[in-house]
Amino acid sequence: MGKAAESSATTERSTARHLFRLVKDIPREREWQQALTAVLERGVQTTEGVGVHAIADGSVPIIMCLWNRPERIRGIISMLEALDGKPPVRLVLWNNNADDADFYAGVVREWHDRNRTCDEDRTLRSIDLINSPKNFGGLGRFLAARLMWNDGYRGPIVTLDDDQDVSPRFIRDLERQWTPRSIVPWWGFRLHGSYWRRSEIEPGTTPDHAGTGGTMLDVALVGDDRFFARLPHRYAYLEDQWMSFFAQQEHWRITKARTDITLVSEEKNQYHGLKPLKDVFYVWQRTVGGFWLRLPHRRRAGWARGRITGADDRFSSTGR
Repeated sequence: MGKAAESSATTERSTARHLFRLVKDIPREREWQQALTAVLERGVQTTEGVGVHAIADGSVPIIMCLWNRPERIRGIISMLEALDGKPPVRLVLWNNNADDADFYAGVVREWHDRNRTCDEDRTLRSIDLINSPKNFGGLGRFLAARLMWNDGYRGPIVTLDDDQDVSPRFIRDLERQWTPRSIVPWWGFRLHGSYWRRSEIEPGTTPDHAGTGGTMLDVALVGDDRFFARLPHRYAYLEDQWMSFFAQQEHWRITKARTDITLVSEEKNQYHGLKPLKDVFYVWQRTVGGFWLRLPHRRRAGWARGRITGADDRFSSTGR
């Protein structure tokens, strides 16, 4: 058998194996889709904050998922307060760890108590804390973004990890490079036949993989129901790979950002336990991913109903 025929046979076996896995996982997929549907149809309520649909002043939403670094939150808030103010930002905290809910609530409440007056010169305009009904991992940031989309927000969102320190120019740096239907990631690299065979690239060039930490993207990416409906549960916590793949399939522009970010306390990253799946998902995308994404899809009308509301919801829904 020649190399080409052998490669083709290997691809066919891999495709069959992945399709079999998709069928085998159907019961778990249904349970996962039910969990997503509960959030997208009913929305979520902030335990501290006024609800994200208050965005109407040109602010850029920054969405951050929280898991196991509560000691970082006060420093993160101070860091965002020190941004250069153009444009202002609104912080949305999606907490996946119920054990830390009270601590985060206390910190956010302190911030609101210190900032009761409306100050148009303040860079950080609001903080909303969402305690997730279950651990959705990093996908929580995209659920929050979809709920903003449902409420009429159109424009850029920023996804930031709680192990990242950014410069005061962070938002301006990303916004200069952002356009509609684009993703501007700080973390991006080229892939060479495997997720783990990769090379660094220069800012301003196109990566094969875009990370979700320190990234600006068009919220329209999650306005497509398929973003949630077509992500297999098995890979649901590899949301960075899914974002990259989905955007590439839809021919979005992806450009590595020019900005300065420092990583801290990386040893606590939740993704360490997911490392073996990353290359499996990479192969899945290149064998059945495109086919799976383009299967006939029924629009989920109910998924457009969910919103992020405040505990004391006094605001009407507005776009940006």
